[in-house]
Amino acid sequence: MGAIVVVITGLIVWAGIALLSWMWAQAPAATEMGKRAVTQGATRIEQVAPDLKAQAERWLPGVKEQVDRWVPGLGAEPPARDVSGADPGPVPRYPGLVRSHYASDGGTIDVHYAGRADFDAVLAHYVRGFAGAGYVQEVISATPDAERHRFQRGGESFDLALTRRPGGAIEVRLQQPRQ
Repeated sequence: MGAIVVVITGLIVWAGIALLSWMWAQAPAATEMGKRAVTQGATRIEQVAPDLKAQAERWLPGVKEQVDRWVPGLGAEPPARDVSGADPGPVPRYPGLVRSHYASDGGTIDVHYAGRADFDAVLAHYVRGFAGAGYVQEVISATPDAERHRFQRGGESFDLALTRRPGGAIEVRLQQPRQ
C-alpha cells in the first residue's frame, strides 16, 4: 500500500514539473503574440479613428478639440522640420521623411521618422543600404501594415520598424543598441 502511495505521489510531482516546464517554454511565444496583438490593434485603431474623427466633426462642431485632448496627435500631419538629434547608422534617411523623435538613454539610440512615402520603396531603401554596408538582414515580424527588421554586422546591430499610417503616411523607427 505504501509503495502505491509513493508511486502516485511521484507521478503527480512528475506531471506538475512537466506542466511547469511546458508553460515556461511557451512564455516567449505568448509574450510575442501579445505584443503582435497590441501592435495590430493599435494600427487598426489608428486607421479607423481619423475617419471617425472627421465624421464626428461634421456632426458636432468642436468635437475635434475634445478628441485631440483624449488622443493627442491622432491623424496629425508629420512635423514640418526635424527635431534635434542625429541620424544613426550607415544608411542615409529616406528622402522626404522628417525626424519626428530622437532619444538617447545611454543604452539605445531611438529615432523616428515620419512622412508620406511608398512603404515598399522605403523598405527597399533601407534593406539595400544596410546590405551595401555589409549588414545581414533578419525579418523579425511582418504584417500588411508593419514590418520589423534587424540588421547585424559583427557586434553592431540596428532594429528597423516601418508602419503604415492613415492617408499614405508612414513611420520609420530606427534603434541602435549601444555596445
